[in-house]
Amino acid sequence: MFKYLLTAILLINYSFALDLNSLLTNVKQSSNKELSEERKRLNEFIKNKEEQKNLYIKVKKDLKEANQETERLKAIIEKNEQILTEKESELANKVGDLGEMFGSVRQTSADFLVNFKRSFTASQNPEKAEIFEKFSNSKKLPTITELTTFWHTMLDEIIQSGNVATYETNVISRNGTKELKEVTRVGLFSAFSDGKYLKFTDDVTSLVEITVQPSTSYTSEAKEFEESSGEIKSVLIDPTRGNLFEMLGNNPTIMDRINQGGIVGYIIIVLGVLGLIFALYKIIFLNIIHKKIKTQQKDLSKYNNSNSLGKIAEVFYKNKEDSINDLEIKIGEAILKETNDIKKGQSFVKLLAAVTPLLGLLGTVTGMIATFQAITLFGTGDPKLMAGGISTALITTVLGLVTAIPLLFAYTYISSKAEAIVSVLEEQSIGMLAKTLK
Repeated sequence: MFKYLLTAILLINYSFALDLNSLLTNVKQSSNKELSEERKRLNEFIKNKEEQKNLYIKVKKDLKEANQETERLKAIIEKNEQILTEKESELANKVGDLGEMFGSVRQTSADFLVNFKRSFTASQNPEKAEIFEKFSNSKKLPTITELTTFWHTMLDEIIQSGNVATYETNVISRNGTKELKEVTRVGLFSAFSDGKYLKFTDDVTSLVEITVQPSTSYTSEAKEFEESSGEIKSVLIDPTRGNLFEMLGNNPTIMDRINQGGIVGYIIIVLGVLGLIFALYKIIFLNIIHKKIKTQQKDLSKYNNSNSLGKIAEVFYKNKEDSINDLEIKIGEAILKETNDIKKGQSFVKLLAAVTPLLGLLGTVTGMIATFQAITLFGTGDPKLMAGGISTALITTVLGLVTAIPLLFAYTYISSKAEAIVSVLEEQSIGMLAKTLK
């Protein structure tokens, strides 16, 4: 066993010795190779030393030239920097003037845009709005071409504001339909199509037929103006560019006023109409009686019982032979009967003339009650909440007065006419009794 172990150790030592020798041999070969290469490089360096010297001289010369060029370029740069400073100062001064001018252009463009959006010319040339919007919203200096375009557009707008033009554009009718129609524009004041006045609405960027048109005479004038060809024609214009027409639309009609009066207003109107009809009937009735009495006055002996004086004359001549007292009583009864017929209904007209103002006062009180209730609930912040009650209060008063005034005149006329007729009957009756005394 020991023999084998000793043999193994000897083998291992022998192998390790072989490896060390091999390693030493390799190291010597590598060192020799490196030394050989180093000698070779050294020889090449010595060989190229002259070339390096020439290269050094050339590089030094190039460096000198480069330094000279640097100095020259530095002088140019300093000169250019001085020129640049001067130009920047000059540019700042000019930009300051241009900035002020551009601010004026922007402000003018914004003002023109506001007016243009409410102008009738916007329906004829809508593309102008883009130009004004471009300048009013721009944040850079415009070019000369852009400024020229802006100036020409603004000048054309000024010219168009004084012209009468006819063109085709979309028009929204009162039923909401949009149609392409021929429109006549009078400056910036009015526009109409087929005799209907229009207004320009920026919300829909279109002409819109106004809800409440002016009277027929004005719409016919507009129609004639559209159909004219060079003749001088009169036409209605709105210097507020449609605001007055819009206010005309907001102005309530007579029916709107009556509706504001409520049920009290309707009662006043009904009573007023009935009173005026009855008063008219009574006036006609009294005038007919008066006319017949005048005819009868010409000859009382030929009495006609179709009139009051004829009936009294009939009583006189039929009872002429009676005593004066009996005849006077009978004629008095006839006069009293005719007087009642003549004065019948006067109190009704008088009653209506007195009641209608009271009803108007009643409507005023109820309207004010409604107004104070609205104030109690909602305060005085919104006047529209009180408008209904105030309208009722004022309209009923107006209706009551408007109804009572003609009724009062009618009653006065009826009363005076009846008194005149009764006076004629009494005078003629006294005359007939005087004939009996003779």
